[in-house]
Amino acid sequence: MIGTTPDRPELVNEFDAARFDALGPWITGFEFGGAQYGGQYRADTDSRVLRFISKFRERLAASNRGRDHPLRILECGCLEGGHTSVLAQAFPDAEITAVDVRETSLEKAKFILSASGIAKVQLIKENLDEPSPALSQQYDAIFCVGLLYHLRDPAAFLARAAQATGFLWLSTIICAEPEATIVEREYRGRFLGETIEHPLAGVNRQSFLPTIGSLSDMLWSGGFSEISLLEKSMTPDGNGPAVLLKAERTSDIGG
Repeated sequence: MIGTTPDRPELVNEFDAARFDALGPWITGFEFGGAQYGGQYRADTDSRVLRFISKFRERLAASNRGRDHPLRILECGCLEGGHTSVLAQAFPDAEITAVDVRETSLEKAKFILSASGIAKVQLIKENLDEPSPALSQQYDAIFCVGLLYHLRDPAAFLARAAQATGFLWLSTIICAEPEATIVEREYRGRFLGETIEHPLAGVNRQSFLPTIGSLSDMLWSGGFSEISLLEKSMTPDGNGPAVLLKAERTSDIGG
């Protein structure tokens, strides 16, 4: 449960409700001291992060490699730190880097991590639609939930991600095939207009949503050799189907 660590209660810092309110409004809901704060969305019950934890643990258990360094996880688009907290509590010895383009999101994430007694997370402000220092490093996993559909050039981002990890967990909105009216390079899709003032929006006025086929091609071209579609569903706002994928490099599976 975010905001509590039942097995290590000494790690929970004093919760400052006034500071929490001052940082609002919040999209994510949290529990501190048995009280509920923030929005309606709960990251700690989000199946996308819970399934990642399960699959990543399976991958680690199947690996034949000995570890000479801590696990390294990159979270692309940390929003308010909800998923970040869940990841840090699931992998307490890992080095986690969480990136977001909005200073307000990073301030919220910093508060949540501090209130939860989590110290081993590095928060970085970067625009992942551009060449990124964070993606110039190597990671055991990249967790990318709710970011890709905000990018103007998702293919370039995925190519950089493929150079940085052999295990990508990706949840995004795509373009339905009948709505694919745009071809950029060889990729089919459509544009999505964004209101950049909204905290859930990207920083581009327009992003590119690929079809599922073009998204797969982007991943293949980037260097991933095994792509699994884990879930596909319609979004309540009608922006397009939402998909959950796992992309791996075969050479990195099982050591």
